[in-house]
Amino acid sequence: MSDEIKKVTQQDLDKAWWNWMFFWASAFSMERMQSISFIHSMKPVLDRLYGDDKEEIALACKRHMVFFNTEPQTGVIAHGVTIALEEQRANGSPIDGEMINAVKAGIMGPMAGIGDSMIPGTLIPILLAIGMGMSQDGSPIGAIFYIVAYMTIMLFLSHWLFNMGYKYGTEVMGELASGSFRRVTATMAVLGLVVSGGIGASIISLRTPLGFASGELAVSLQSTLDGIFPALLPLILTLWLWRGMRTKGWAINKALGMVFLVIGIGYLPGFIASLFNIPALEMLRIF
Repeated sequence: MSDEIKKVTQQDLDKAWWNWMFFWASAFSMERMQSISFIHSMKPVLDRLYGDDKEEIALACKRHMVFFNTEPQTGVIAHGVTIALEEQRANGSPIDGEMINAVKAGIMGPMAGIGDSMIPGTLIPILLAIGMGMSQDGSPIGAIFYIVAYMTIMLFLSHWLFNMGYKYGTEVMGELASGSFRRVTATMAVLGLVVSGGIGASIISLRTPLGFASGELAVSLQSTLDGIFPALLPLILTLWLWRGMRTKGWAINKALGMVFLVIGIGYLPGFIASLFNIPALEMLRIF
């Protein structure tokens, strides 16, 4: 073995990161999940470390063909740590394929949980809520805001985590095992629930015209509900759909069908009454 120290450059890291960001789902399979995309991401690094040694490159590809699956933005810590381990191995450290894969497996699970809590569960609902608020008058600025903000945040976060994983190597494992990340995950999950509740209350419009009138006394059911529990009807609809999807296994199409059913039952009589001038049907309107 040559005495030359083999070192991955920042350009190699950037190429590996871009390979992952563009192709992480390009060869997705139920058997190996993201492993082929992981190998494609590692190509610039393997070329740098092993050069023309086809046997070593073949062995590296073989050990990285094992099952790999994580959240694609936050899980890139595993890539950085793996590159650090491959670099140490290429320079003669007693690191075998089993150890490298054990480290990958130890990182991909926790980072998938953190990413799923932070991104689909928290960040995306917040950005969507802001974007929908900006587009309520029909302006496209909300959609543009969401696309630009999401891409900017994800690219910055992913690139930073990728390089952090390489910089700190196996030290990242100690951080993942600590309780601090678990507290972050729990906090983000709670924040995601709060944001989701806010979206349900502000975006879902469900009101009832029902009321009671006797002489000069008129009582509006919607005003009464708002005085007791604002946005109660949107909450009931949201919880009903959530229960159906969570406990009864409703597909998204069935959930949408249930929404149309609610609309049909509650709103259609009033719509037909106004369309064909049939006042009697107006009494059957619920929403």
